[in-house]
Amino acid sequence: MLHLNIFHLTCLSLALHQQVSLALLPRSSISLEDNEYRGILIAISDDVAENATLIDRIKEIFTKASAALYVATKQRAFFKEVTILLPQAWSDDMANSTATGELFDAANIIVSNHENVGRETPYTNQFGSCGEEAEYIHLTDKFILDSQWTFEKYGNPENVIVHEWGHLRWGLFDEYPRSQNEHFYLNKDREVEATRCSLSVIGKEYDSKGKRCNINPKSGKWPKDDCRFIPEANNFAKGSYMSASFLASVTEFCHSDVTGDPTSLHNTMAANQQNIKCSYRSAWDVMLESIDFKNGKNPTRQVIDTTPKFRVIKSAPLRIVLVLDVSGSMNANDRISTLNQIATKYIEATVPDGHFVGLVEFDTTSIIKSHLTELQTSQDRAALADLLPTATKSMTCIGCGLENGVEILEYGGQDARGGILLLITDGAENRSPYIDDVKPTLVSKGVYVDTVALSDRADGNLYNLSVETGGIPFYYTEGNSSSGLNDALTATITTRLGGSPNVPIQLCSEKNSITDGGKITGSAFIDSTIGKDTIFFFLWSTSVISVVVNRPNGDVIDNSSSEYNRNDAKRTVSVVITGVAEPGEWLYEITGPAQQVEISVQSIAKDNAQPIRVTTTTSNSLITETPAKTNIYVQVFRGYTPILKASVIATVERPNPYSPVDVQLMDNGAGADTLKGDGVYSGVFMDFVTATCPNCRYNIKVTAEDKDGIAEVPVDASFSRVLPVNPVYPSDQNTNQTERVGQFSRVASGGVIQAPVTIPPGDNFPPSRITDLRVVNASHDQQTITLAWTAPGNDFDRGTADEYDLRISKNFSSISSSFINGDVLTNQDINDGDIKSPKTFGVDEIFTVQVPEANEKTTYYFSVRARDAAGNEGDPSNIISASIVLFVPDNVETTAAPLEDFDMLPVIIGCSVAAAVVFFAVVVAVVVKVMCKGLKKNNKVEHSKPSLKDAWK
Repeated sequence: MLHLNIFHLTCLSLALHQQVSLALLPRSSISLEDNEYRGILIAISDDVAENATLIDRIKEIFTKASAALYVATKQRAFFKEVTILLPQAWSDDMANSTATGELFDAANIIVSNHENVGRETPYTNQFGSCGEEAEYIHLTDKFILDSQWTFEKYGNPENVIVHEWGHLRWGLFDEYPRSQNEHFYLNKDREVEATRCSLSVIGKEYDSKGKRCNINPKSGKWPKDDCRFIPEANNFAKGSYMSASFLASVTEFCHSDVTGDPTSLHNTMAANQQNIKCSYRSAWDVMLESIDFKNGKNPTRQVIDTTPKFRVIKSAPLRIVLVLDVSGSMNANDRISTLNQIATKYIEATVPDGHFVGLVEFDTTSIIKSHLTELQTSQDRAALADLLPTATKSMTCIGCGLENGVEILEYGGQDARGGILLLITDGAENRSPYIDDVKPTLVSKGVYVDTVALSDRADGNLYNLSVETGGIPFYYTEGNSSSGLNDALTATITTRLGGSPNVPIQLCSEKNSITDGGKITGSAFIDSTIGKDTIFFFLWSTSVISVVVNRPNGDVIDNSSSEYNRNDAKRTVSVVITGVAEPGEWLYEITGPAQQVEISVQSIAKDNAQPIRVTTTTSNSLITETPAKTNIYVQVFRGYTPILKASVIATVERPNPYSPVDVQLMDNGAGADTLKGDGVYSGVFMDFVTATCPNCRYNIKVTAEDKDGIAEVPVDASFSRVLPVNPVYPSDQNTNQTERVGQFSRVASGGVIQAPVTIPPGDNFPPSRITDLRVVNASHDQQTITLAWTAPGNDFDRGTADEYDLRISKNFSSISSSFINGDVLTNQDINDGDIKSPKTFGVDEIFTVQVPEANEKTTYYFSVRARDAAGNEGDPSNIISASIVLFVPDNVETTAAPLEDFDMLPVIIGCSVAAAVVFFAVVVAVVVKVMCKGLKKNNKVEHSKPSLKDAWK
């Protein structure tokens, strides 16, 4: 329970249960030196029961995984130092020591209770591009403890770890089929081949009834939907971990060296994500470009013992020191009062029970106002909040405040390592010691420094101070609609304690203005996963306000209710809901004199519930190149399951006087979004200001909500996960099944972007790359092929492009080596669709192309890109093809008669060459069913020539 006294507060950032944004709290830093991985953090979730065997099994599995990794990397890497972080509730004697800054939310590998996850499959949380490190590996206690089940399901668990390490560390992708159209493809001889890496993996194809399928691959006959390739247990192929890690023979990643082991040679034509995402580069080629091995780093070294050194530690409470600026400039815009209000909220309602907070204030010098105080009762919190500053003094000595902060962390002989200094300042330092003077000490002592740059005038060194100490930088614009200070302070807690059950979840955070005689109205949704300790918080700026809150059932809470609390000294009204707040839309109405009012609403997850949460990542938070842009990624999850069809907006607050910009984030697999329906909502921010400012800052605020009740969770979500021993047939899959979430709202800080660059004028951005060009229909009689793709924007994923450049070629090598080698298709070649009139970003395009000829020896290859009026061109799309092949009818496919005894039916087949960058060739056939009338008595086929359009019905 959060204890409230005079300040019953507000909104907190949502519980980031198992993961945290790269833009906020950094993951535990892993390094590879002298072939030895150090800094690996494995964290066990609070929902896992105390179990000494679990620790022993983790050690056993990762010891074997270290040896396997050493072989797989050609003796270039193994696990040397591994830390296992236990929940704080576990017994002291289970650990060697107490954590000094290690956090569950910063772990590289997490272990949670399988009963709370909804799935048992190990996976890696990965949504970046090829070669980019992923977020974390997720395992369950069942995977670790139930060795028999794990072996039968996934093979040797150490192989699973190596597979997931490929995702986590090197940004590799799966080499096995992940979707229905990836199971088979047409090889260069137009034979139907099963997707795998390497081709040396032997096996047979079976359908869901255990019957052989794909019996005659040379025919080009496409297998039925439930046909699956099953590797044989007695395989001899060494590759690959990213394909069939459960095979005992697998000891390597696929490579492209033709002089190397042929049983792990990369299969370039396979229809898998590694080829699509990584431009058909092998896993080993991608690994060689990583920071681990690039330019010959960490060459092969003979190591006798690859056993890691394990350190088992127990989670510890946070130790936080507020380092607050009380210099004269804090009088401007009444900053000192705003700081007092938000810091009071932080102490009284944001920091959960059992954690420690101290207090320092600085101006020309600094003074310790309070040593670390454990927050347990409302009295503890009120006493500390009463020490917050209310008046300003003189100059600005930031270094003085930081030094006193370290002194508090070390008080009584304690180690400062892992302590957090939360520095809030509005000005440039003008007294020594300066930030650069004390930074080396902070780094050497392992102290994290979170910084909040309060206004545009705040010191430019704050960003680097946070980054170099492993802290989190924030920015408060003081804009009329900005709640950035509140969001920043709450995020410093929720990014570190997201896995804890008593961390508040922020449902609403905003600032609005009351006009004379007017009022403010709004609402917040309490969903089924939350409702404990729900608080509505209202902060006024000049004059007393009145608030009315309406429950979903219509009952009214006003100033006559026991749940209504007004504090004139702090200028706040809080409504604290007794018990568990009922689900639904809660309405509020604020009246009073003209002024600004800040509103926030928070709640805590119900017991044993998996709350909805959001995390934010930016592709780049320090912009040093022009034209300036950054991708914003927001994950919306319920527990560990992605939420689909939510409305997600990133509001980017820019330097004054520039207005904020809303970026609509999409989970449609187009533009910045790499995978449709994975709960990652993506968009591009490019509205950087043209003002000359050496350290222009931008604050990101994320709102994720579903007011219409259409959001849903998939029963079986898509992740980068290891392939099980037995494949799943379409009849067994639940990929199309969903469950409604219900109305909800979430607000969270996305951190700060800093852009010390000059923005050039003009249109500097091309349309986004088209990544889903595909064949959706074809007609042999009409001699047409129908293509589809998602429309790109004019500037990446914004607006509408001006025209398409659609190309066709009969030579894949030609068009794949250079897009312009393809022949240009004009509107004269298009029956449906308009080259000169693209649709708005995200809308499906349908183009029907009249091809020159249709016969069994012709294959057409297509690629497309978009162009804007300024001449900016998007990158060429993936390549797709349409071919004519000869099919044996279904009803004679298992006959013993030789193939040449049958007449063949010529039809057009749509094929997908899913090239991420068009330098490599791969042909993936799209399923076509041929309609036949029967067999002649002489075993020849009687047939007419139906169109492929009819055949696809």
